[in-house]
Amino acid sequence: MTVTPGGGVSNTVTATANATPRTTRDQFLKLFLTQLQNQNPLEPMQDRDFLMQLAQFTQVENAEEMTHTLQNLQTLVTSTRATTLLGKQVIALPEGEAEPVEGKVSAVRFTADGVWLMVSGKQVRVQNVLQVNG
Repeated sequence: MTVTPGGGVSNTVTATANATPRTTRDQFLKLFLTQLQNQNPLEPMQDRDFLMQLAQFTQVENAEEMTHTLQNLQTLVTSTRATTLLGKQVIALPEGEAEPVEGKVSAVRFTADGVWLMVSGKQVRVQNVLQVNG
């Protein structure tokens, strides 16, 4: 949504790849308030337009909540996958190395940087497991 100098509104929304849900909501509110402040007093926003704007805001909030829920679910799935690998023989590719390492998973580490497995004395991201052997 873009506010034009004449008080008109264009409903073009451009999403950026690095926008966080919080910045998206803040940008939406800022544009909405700017639109209200700059509307033509002789032709104020119609009730239905106002309600459409509020409905769009609700959709933005719902999308943010869904994104957060999916991120939590992804973390749970990754953590579960990592713990099921404990004691299993795996082939995995350590970060920054060209050759895979083979061995039993001896530990699982949960850090802010992700979920890590200890395989033959080397740390490996759980996502870099290439093969699991019983």
